[in-house]
Amino acid sequence: MVIPVYMVTQEAYSDRDVYGWDRDYSDHPSGDSYRNSYESYSNSHSAPATRGPPPSYGGVVLVRWNEPYQKLATCDADGGIFVWIQYEGRWSVELVNDRGAQVSDFTWSHDGTQALISYRNGFVLVGSVSGQRHWSSEINLESQITCGIWTPDDQQVLFGTADGQVIVMDCHGRMLAHVLLHQFDGILSMSWNYPIFLVEDSSESDTDSDDYSPPQDGPAAYPIPIQNIKPLLTVSFTSGDISLMNNYDDLSPTVIRSGLKEVVAQWCTQGDLLAVAGMERQTQLTELPNGPLLKSAMVKFYNVRGEHIFTLDTLVQRPIISICWGHRDSRLLMASGPALYVVRVEHRVSSLQLLCQQAIANTLREDKDVSKLTLPPRLCSYLSTAFIPTIKPPIPDPNNMRDFVSYPSAGNERLHCTMKRTEDDPEVGGPCYTLYLEYLGGLVPILKGRRVSKLRPEFVIMDPRTDSKSATMTWMPRVILNHTVGLFRRSFIHLH
Repeated sequence: MVIPVYMVTQEAYSDRDVYGWDRDYSDHPSGDSYRNSYESYSNSHSAPATRGPPPSYGGVVLVRWNEPYQKLATCDADGGIFVWIQYEGRWSVELVNDRGAQVSDFTWSHDGTQALISYRNGFVLVGSVSGQRHWSSEINLESQITCGIWTPDDQQVLFGTADGQVIVMDCHGRMLAHVLLHQFDGILSMSWNYPIFLVEDSSESDTDSDDYSPPQDGPAAYPIPIQNIKPLLTVSFTSGDISLMNNYDDLSPTVIRSGLKEVVAQWCTQGDLLAVAGMERQTQLTELPNGPLLKSAMVKFYNVRGEHIFTLDTLVQRPIISICWGHRDSRLLMASGPALYVVRVEHRVSSLQLLCQQAIANTLREDKDVSKLTLPPRLCSYLSTAFIPTIKPPIPDPNNMRDFVSYPSAGNERLHCTMKRTEDDPEVGGPCYTLYLEYLGGLVPILKGRRVSKLRPEFVIMDPRTDSKSATMTWMPRVILNHTVGLFRRSFIHLH
């Protein structure tokens, strides 16, 4: 099988290509020189092989997607910000910004044209999606900024602090208000029950869910968008309490006592269901039959009035660090350590057919067992949809990576490779190059070679695993997928 490959060398990466929001414009007040330099970098799609990945910084701590412009922003532990774009199936760095200070939050505006960046040391910045700085400010605080968001109309920005304050500024950087929400409780995050991006829904359809089947109860298979409801400001505190406020100066907010710690909260896209994930305050360790004691994590669901709807009990070894709604609010994805969990959410009372499907699927456990049942073909087909995973890329076996590299899965997926030059070794007589397969954010070593003659094109190619230096750069997966978990099923399915 032939693998389509783009060859990329990291040596092509240079500092002159990485202008960001923190670039000094003192010599160019209008910023024209900066924009021209940036555009020449971002528009060089005709030769994607001339650009390599950026140098390695700290681990990624923050990821933000820009739906209108189809860009991805990532922030690392050392304060580096990377904006990525996709071209012909491959992601490449379009912009890099690095102040050398830790980033507390990064938020795109609702129209996707602006970025709000807040740092823990009190520095805040607003820039365009193309990398031009609009304004910045240094907020003098005795505490740290923990989060920053835009208002639904993108005319104001709100910052939360570790001592319970909300700082309000307009879209031009003028200070408007300081409000103390809680004297003894820090703010973890803030959000609105409002669409994150204002885009036309022209391509998404009801069949986007992987296990979609024609609705049995009429066309209203998905929740109807809420109309004419004032957005709620949702503020999460370190104590686990969550305030639902009409605005930052609301004197009588609705307070949700979640009883959880390290909470992560997010509204569904319809704005009528709030998911709150965290660890139990009074941690009760549960002993598994074939394993050690595990901490208990929970996901609680609330409506816009702060009323508790449902609690999903899980057994995970690490706290849930992030949650995300997807598939028209029919899925809730949760990240915990190296694992990714998927929860199926039914916003209506489940039909008897769906309940039977889930009960039978729990008993069978594997898709191949469906054919053993004496059921009509139509019901067998419907039952098989319960085993279709929500996320289904080809996930290689970490212990058998060579077969994955040599025999890629069938389909039209394009695999990309990166060639890296290692340090010159006098013992081998010249520089060495290692060819890696790029996959799931990691590099899988394939071949290693070195030139043995400067007069003739002769090379020695070897297995990278035989070299001790290359062996230290082995790829390890960071994402482990599991089968989906029904919202109304108490049993928890373990990871593969």
